Amino acid sequence: MDFKNIQTFIKVSELKSFSLAASELGYSQSAVSTQISNLEKELGHLLFDRIGHKIELTANGVIFLQYTQNIQLLTEDLHSQLNGCTDDIAGTIRIAMADSICTSIFPKILSDFQKHYPKVKIVIKTGVTSELFTLLTHNEVDMLFTLDFKMQRPDFVILKESAINTNFYISSKHPLAGKANVTISDIKQYPIYLTEENISYRKKLDDLIAEHDEFIIPTYEIGNVQVIKELILNSFGIGFIPEFVVEKELAQKSILPISNRDFPISIWRQLICHRGKALTPAMNALINFIDI
Repeated sequence: MDFKNIQTFIKVSELKSFSLAASELGYSQSAVSTQISNLEKELGHLLFDRIGHKIELTANGVIFLQYTQNIQLLTEDLHSQLNGCTDDIAGTIRIAMADSICTSIFPKILSDFQKHYPKVKIVIKTGVTSELFTLLTHNEVDMLFTLDFKMQRPDFVILKESAINTNFYISSKHPLAGKANVTISDIKQYPIYLTEENISYRKKLDDLIAEHDEFIIPTYEIGNVQVIKELILNSFGIGFIPEFVVEKELAQKSILPISNRDFPISIWRQLICHRGKALTPAMNALINFIDI
């Protein structure tokens, strides 16, 4: 199988256009069409549906794309490994993650990793958990760094995991600071900042509160936990976020947890890949670098 044909297939899949792929690769459109046609003849299956001026991957095309992306990643790392030095580890890692991880602990990980592996390119995609798992299932990312309920599925491998706490947090200047056994009714007297409804630890919070025949209407619903942290620091509001987001502020005692027998709530931070994923040296380097 001609590797150039594979590279062309990946580019056409990415751009969803023969003409755009031809322009980017420096080929004529007829050459690209011939390359794809040769692949389809060799495989014995159509890879694209061609309807009008639109092209879409067929079911077999989706399967073939997953394998060809793995081939491309392995080829990149083969070149770096043949140099015989870990300093030359190179390649691209596509990783999806929860926004709260991306904006809190991951910048430091990325900064340190880049110093050790400057030739590794990392592409990050953020979103809600359901979207991120779809990306992983379709091999659109190599790994998933999630913050949610504990995930156990036969088609996924848990590379690393740890349980973490989520809690209500307030400024050290808040009227509830130092109060024991704070109730939900107490909390509802102040502005409340929560992440999106029905997602991850927010859903777990809403379910727990509903068990007590209570409900909370947030003042603000915000996807970015760093914004919630800043609101906690600069107001008499109360935010429900993971402990690791306010680790520094807890040590400085500028932010405090609320005292309540039902909290904190435990959730899981997990680094996951698909069971059929071929891990490259660059991916293994990042896995070893992440301490969760």
